[in-house]
Amino acid sequence: MTDDVEQCRVAIVLHPPVHSDPPKSLCSFANSLSDRFIQRGMLSDLDQAIDLNRATLALCPPGHSYRSMALNSLANSLSDRFQQRSGLSDLDEAIDLHRAALALCPPGHSGQSISQQPC
Repeated sequence: MTDDVEQCRVAIVLHPPVHSDPPKSLCSFANSLSDRFIQRGMLSDLDQAIDLNRATLALCPPGHSYRSMALNSLANSLSDRFQQRSGLSDLDEAIDLHRAALALCPPGHSGQSISQQPC
């Protein structure tokens, strides 16, 4: 797991974010940090995953095809942090982000069934 996190760090340094196309490396890095948090319980990993998910979302303006996944990934990380710290603001934000993601996939839309999956 540590090797995955370090490889993601290197990828981001070598390929910094491009505003017209959010790099999947940011989301992959966030997911690796979330996985490491689950294994080791280091809240700093979860906080960094949230920061990376926020950066990914910032690179996905309304109308971007990746926005729903970015919204859900950030919401899932915030929900995980709420479970650890019981900060109601994290839970409220997670709910708002999940609602925003679902709004992008109206009832019957093929993407609605995967709206809870992280990027």
